[in-house]
Amino acid sequence: MPGPLDGIRIVEFTQIIAAPFGGMLLADMGAEVIKIEPLEGEPWRLHSQFIPKESRTYMGLNRGKRSLPLDLKAPPSKEIVNRLIKISDVVIINARPDVPEKLGIDYDTLRTANPQIIYCDNTAFGRNGPDKNRPGYDIVVQAISGLLAADNKIVDGVPQQVSATAVADYATGIAIAWSICAALFARERKGVGQRIDTSLLSTALSMQGSFFELDQYTKDTRLEFLETIESLRTAQVPYQTLLDQQIELAGSMAGFKIYYNTYETLDGVIAVGCLSETLRKKAADTIGITDPRFDDNYDPNSTESISTAESLLSEAKTIISNKSTAFWIEQFDAAGVPVGPVKFIQELIDDEQVIANDMVVEVNHSKAGKVRMAGPMIKMSETPLEAKSASPALGEHTEEILLEIGYSQENIDQFYSNDVVR
Repeated sequence: MPGPLDGIRIVEFTQIIAAPFGGMLLADMGAEVIKIEPLEGEPWRLHSQFIPKESRTYMGLNRGKRSLPLDLKAPPSKEIVNRLIKISDVVIINARPDVPEKLGIDYDTLRTANPQIIYCDNTAFGRNGPDKNRPGYDIVVQAISGLLAADNKIVDGVPQQVSATAVADYATGIAIAWSICAALFARERKGVGQRIDTSLLSTALSMQGSFFELDQYTKDTRLEFLETIESLRTAQVPYQTLLDQQIELAGSMAGFKIYYNTYETLDGVIAVGCLSETLRKKAADTIGITDPRFDDNYDPNSTESISTAESLLSEAKTIISNKSTAFWIEQFDAAGVPVGPVKFIQELIDDEQVIANDMVVEVNHSKAGKVRMAGPMIKMSETPLEAKSASPALGEHTEEILLEIGYSQENIDQFYSNDVVR
């Protein structure tokens, strides 16, 4: 059965993570995605290559697409793009706001060729404001958005990025795919295309549940915090002093940490996650600790409470470290407490749970051969998603695409000889 976006054609002017990931999600839904790349290949293709022009980072973000390397500054490229846009439904682009117009691929230009085009424009900081034309990657947005400070991971006195994955980038990729699906639905109902603006900064703010203000309850405290922080920065104090002020404002999380934490076992590490009082009580009983804070009369904000939490955390660590991972998973499972072992990503390709839910797919790459990788994120019963193909080799589909949009073989040969395409 065809996917939910079967028949939709998407043209990508994308690179690195966020927008390519969004395009890949749409390709899994059945859309035809044509990726316009620089002649040398987009930067992520060239990052840590394992064979020429191929990298794992690129392959993991561009599954199911076709590649058309194109020199957008070459005069013939304008006509090539124009022909593509006339028969396409969606454009995805990620660049500084000033770049698309310089290249002739901005919304106003492309909607002249196709008024029903849906144009998703992803930037780092948004299209307006003092930072609109600044370049920005995930680590910069993590810093500016408050994510780095919130993570509270300090090394050598400075906060460290959330480094396991590019959180703002990947989440923005999901926002790109989500918004394009909504715009396609709106076009079906109203018959009009539109521009979509997404940004890494907006995504990073939306992911932080504490980013709000209660005018009557928290505003004064926040303003007082800002005044204090400004004074401390003027005094050029170490970052840890600033962080301590933020922690004091947010309140101590020590009482919560026992029940939402990682623990070393005799032969590994487990993670326990309890987000309700009922689960926390079950976890305490399973570990074998007595937590007086479950008493209705106990003050969770008292100095005694914080001291008790620190003592109990140490006790829990000692108890759990004396038994195996398998033992504790069995015990917590029996009690209904959420628990799991800490695994390495390399283990997950053969993981029984992952395999049972078809979360790994196998595709064949024209140069790299068989590839096993994470498959489509979701399942749909009547319009199933599919990993149609591996990521494209650079220029793998150039001739094929140009023939489809009406160019002769003679035209195409001339484009190659003049370095318009590759």
